[in-house]
Amino acid sequence: MKREELLYICGGKEWHSNDDNICFTGNVYGKEINFDFSGYKEEEIVSDFGDIIEGILKNFKQLDIVARGIIKDQHKDENVDILELSDIIFDKSGCYNMFALGYRVGETQAGELYLLIKFDENLLADSDIVYEVY
Repeated sequence: MKREELLYICGGKEWHSNDDNICFTGNVYGKEINFDFSGYKEEEIVSDFGDIIEGILKNFKQLDIVARGIIKDQHKDENVDILELSDIIFDKSGCYNMFALGYRVGETQAGELYLLIKFDENLLADSDIVYEVY
């Protein structure tokens, strides 16, 4: 697969690359989603991620429902429907299993808070929530 083909299947634009981080903006079911690849080179992304990204896109709505369910289970008093699904994150270190769906919560005193739900290569979610502040 070529970069252009990957961008096409993701409705992608604005491919950015620096050192070991590549990102682009995609359009998934009318939502603007950031695709972030940390630790990967372009050759790895275009040769290794086509099938998994197609699987994510095909199952996007169900993955979102599962992820929001995990968040709701751990934050029963919160309205998870207002969370903005903003990112699909791949990290070569494996810290997010195969990938994570990232939900923007909002600004805090420490910075911008995101909740990440990890998924494996079979698109099965991990029930642990990763909290990150940027």
